[in-house]
Amino acid sequence: MAKQKVKNRWLIALCAVGIHISIGSVYAWSNFTNPLIEEFGWSSSQVQFTFSLAILFLGLSAAFLGWYVEKYGPRVAGITAAIFFGIGVFGSGFAVNLGSLWALYLFYGVLGGIGLGVGYIA
Repeated sequence: MAKQKVKNRWLIALCAVGIHISIGSVYAWSNFTNPLIEEFGWSSSQVQFTFSLAILFLGLSAAFLGWYVEKYGPRVAGITAAIFFGIGVFGSGFAVNLGSLWALYLFYGVLGGIGLGVGYIA
């Protein structure tokens, strides 16, 4: 008789909480707005548009990538979310270092937002 692999339910719950804590960090964006405005002279609406893009791509990826979670499962989707969001956050630091608003839109708004959406549906 073959021995079945038992899933550790606590580990699954811990991973889910970790993903949601990570993707919930998007709501701390307002802490970055004033320093970005002061450092680069960007307008408030330019900086806040980054958050708006992230939320837009969160919704779009959650709406259109449900098939991805169904096909590959929550583990692969969670890893995909972590990769996208991680690249988004890391790239945001790069964008700020360059002083590029467009790079910030791309990394935090688009790539980070896709990671957020996939993470929510995982």
